Amino acid sequence: MNNNHTYREIARQPETWRETEQIVSAGKGELLRPFEEFKPEEILFTGCGSSYFLSVAAAYLFQEKLGISAKAVPASDILMNPDAVFAGGRRTLVVGSSRSGDTTELVRAMEVARKQPSVRTLGITTRPDSLLGREGEALILPHVQEKSVVMTGSFSNMLLALQLMAGHLSGDAAYLDELKRLPELGRERMAKAEELGRIVGEDRRFDHYIFLGQGSFFGLALEGMLKLKEMTQVQTEAFNPLEFRHGPISVLNERCRVILLSHRLLRPYLRSLIEDLRRLKAEVVLIDEAAGEEADILWNLESGLSDPSRALLYLPFLHFLAYFRAMSLGLNPDRPRHLNQVVVLEEEEG
Repeated sequence: MNNNHTYREIARQPETWRETEQIVSAGKGELLRPFEEFKPEEILFTGCGSSYFLSVAAAYLFQEKLGISAKAVPASDILMNPDAVFAGGRRTLVVGSSRSGDTTELVRAMEVARKQPSVRTLGITTRPDSLLGREGEALILPHVQEKSVVMTGSFSNMLLALQLMAGHLSGDAAYLDELKRLPELGRERMAKAEELGRIVGEDRRFDHYIFLGQGSFFGLALEGMLKLKEMTQVQTEAFNPLEFRHGPISVLNERCRVILLSHRLLRPYLRSLIEDLRRLKAEVVLIDEAAGEEADILWNLESGLSDPSRALLYLPFLHFLAYFRAMSLGLNPDRPRHLNQVVVLEEEEG
């Protein structure tokens, strides 16, 4: 049943996190040079699809850790309308992520960025022979190259690389120590992530999934939404938890399942939020550090980590959920409908 690339690439994540930590630690002098020499006034994270959602999580993290402006934009915004993205004369570091390193919008967006005044770029990819890997400064994570179409382990490893960079730049030794614990903590929780992903994914009573995440966890909610949509075409959405109550909550019914990735900032409002969701017949799956709130399904991670470090531990569950839903529907998770591993964009002449 699990003899496919997608399953193996989800399950191997903790062991790959260890190698990513080693790569970033060994090359931190070179990796941090664009930040330390250039001294950006703003960091702009960009990508396409999952890599854009990775950028959303990274932007929240870097602004919190470094205290400078950070934002995420789709690569197509830079490509098609750079004037709406870059503030003239402001030193901007553009960090572009792409698993393949050959995604058309991202590669071209980085080319556009390098032509802007007061802009420097840094790429993150898994392929050293890619356009992104060969052009400009880049961090290469070759150990997480994937054969499946959808990104899973490559997403978590690129996010971890950015977390480590934020830790080194901020000089936050406690944060870096927490990140170094992730491979072991992830390994210890992998069986539970798979079990819960199977339980939630195979339950056919639900055909509408909503992912909620606060701050950097919003990027994870978007990733959970996209993985389920890519592998299964099931109706999925992602929102900020409290923002969801301002209109979108109207969609809830007994066929909706809400995946709530809890954040310490949300805790004062958690009970009220869950009560609202359940009152409208939705079933709530709560993943938290040590919550005592009443949800239909509750997983207390009990990792001892702060929110910025704990983010990676959510991802295997989100990936397994999509995987087991696809398997339950008789779909091939390695070959999702209408998708290719690399998206190439053709441009008309003139």
